[in-house]
Amino acid sequence: MKRHLATLTAAAVLGAAATPAVAESLSIPYKDLNLASAEGQKTLDLRIESAVRDFCGMNQTSTGTRIVSGEARQCYAETKKQAQKQFAAIIDRHRLGG
Repeated sequence: MKRHLATLTAAAVLGAAATPAVAESLSIPYKDLNLASAEGQKTLDLRIESAVRDFCGMNQTSTGTRIVSGEARQCYAETKKQAQKQFAAIIDRHRLGG
C-alpha cells in the first residue's frame, strides 16, 4: 500500500493517477478560500489534515487493533510535509496579492 503524492491542485477529488510510476495522487480544494486571511489558512490546514489522513489510511483500523501501521504513519508524515510545502508557496503568493 505504498502511496505517493503526485500533485496538489485546485481540484476537489481524490483520485487514481493514470501513470504507473505514481500509484495515486491527492487533490485538495482551495480556490474558494481567502488564503490571505488567517481563517482561510486555518480552513486549508484542516482540509490538508483530513485529506492526508484519508489518503494514507490513517483512519482505517485492522481487526483486533487500533494501532495505525508504520507504513500509514510514514505516508502521512511525507505527504503532509509535501502538501504543506506546496501550499506555503500558494499562501505566499496570495499574501503578495497574486
